[in-house]
Amino acid sequence: MTFIRRQIRQIRSGGMTVLRGKVRDFPGWLLRWLVTSKYISNVAYYGFRVAVSLRPDWATGRILLAETLISSGRFDEAMVDWKQALLLKPDWMDTRNIHWAFFVHGQTDKARDVMQGFMDAQNDFARVHQLDKLGIRFQRELLNAIGHIALLDSYVKMGILGQRSAVRPILLVSPVPSNPCYLNYWRPYLPDMITDPVLLGLLSPVSKHLEDHPPYAVMNSSGQQLYGLYSMEREIQAQWDAEGRGPLLTLTDSDNERGWQCLRDLGVPIDAWFVGLHVREDFNILEPRNADINTYRLAIESIAARDGWVIRMGDPSMPSLPPIPQVIDYAHSEVRSDWMDVFLWAKCRFFIGTQSGPQMVPPTFGVPCVETNMSTLGLRLWFNKDLCIFKLHWSEKEARHLNFAEVISSALKWSECTEYRASQGIKLVDNTPEEINDVVTEMMDRLEGKLQYSNEDEELQERFDGLYINNACKAHARTGRDFLRKWEHLL
Repeated sequence: MTFIRRQIRQIRSGGMTVLRGKVRDFPGWLLRWLVTSKYISNVAYYGFRVAVSLRPDWATGRILLAETLISSGRFDEAMVDWKQALLLKPDWMDTRNIHWAFFVHGQTDKARDVMQGFMDAQNDFARVHQLDKLGIRFQRELLNAIGHIALLDSYVKMGILGQRSAVRPILLVSPVPSNPCYLNYWRPYLPDMITDPVLLGLLSPVSKHLEDHPPYAVMNSSGQQLYGLYSMEREIQAQWDAEGRGPLLTLTDSDNERGWQCLRDLGVPIDAWFVGLHVREDFNILEPRNADINTYRLAIESIAARDGWVIRMGDPSMPSLPPIPQVIDYAHSEVRSDWMDVFLWAKCRFFIGTQSGPQMVPPTFGVPCVETNMSTLGLRLWFNKDLCIFKLHWSEKEARHLNFAEVISSALKWSECTEYRASQGIKLVDNTPEEINDVVTEMMDRLEGKLQYSNEDEELQERFDGLYINNACKAHARTGRDFLRKWEHLL
């Protein structure tokens, strides 16, 4: 802390460490922290602005300056400095990171321009140096989160449907993937997975110029790599469903057998059905995606009333659940393992999730999901068996809920930045226990063949879907019936 205070004092006194050009003596992690610090962001801005004027070839400074400008809402200025950084180092991965900064601030058009500019520079380099003649495409940085591995579903389907370039895909597996067992389920479709550290190091300089970027962009069959932002996944799944194709993954007999045995050991009866439940509660990053596990208690009771069990998934960092009939707090169980996670995703009757990676996995096995507390209306998932409900946007200035059209037509439909929403006077409102219970009950009724939608329900669904026609966010999943009934006045 003493070191940090000393560096902050230097910045506050005129940013002398930066101004003198001694950037190697100033830790990069601290620079990035200073960029996002609301207390000294203005000082950081002026420090970086003077620094890049003194050192115009300092690409890192340009990136940090752009990040500072984004955090201040000065998006057009940030684009200028990002473009300068890209010109200085077109093959530098940090120039792509600005994409995420724009994205979480809801600036999807600028995020698209950044990603497309990076990909164009990358592919130009590959053509000039004949790397494109190798006939391969790499995937890096994909496997560090379970939801990213699940995006292989669309990537493989794109290849099967002839929509992806015919080059050989290679996965660079480093560090250890978030779930090695689940990744192994993709080996029949993507057998080339490199794990050797020496080979990974040798391939690194080449791989960054021959890279696919699901879910943002993949080299298509025409040799183009265009930014898609999930539209690719929606289009591929629509064609997949239209051709009557089933899920790609099936649980192995061995995982199936030992998974059921594990459930019996946990006290679940041999003939019982169960639901997987994961509620994101990581309060360190992407706070808008979080929810309160306690608001799911009513839905849990409804499942138990129909003789179902609930297996709460996650990890030990989550708050423990109190004893609840027919609920297994698997997140705090000693039997937690990568293969048991896969079993639960693949064999649950349906899965209840939030805007987090685990909800992406069950559909790859053909299991439907109930997606609750979705914080970005722009992210509508593409599996037609799913149901979803969204958080609402409350305007503190006007003391009212924004209607769905207002959100969908604005940057708010993608923004996951708490500071940006606060600057707009907007607060997210989580789903109520009753809303969660309603959509869970809708899924149970559907799977039991009891569900019927009235003409009024279909009209509400069409009106909601119609809001997305000009926003490239169409989806196949239905929005919860009772959710739309309750908030009809926001349509």
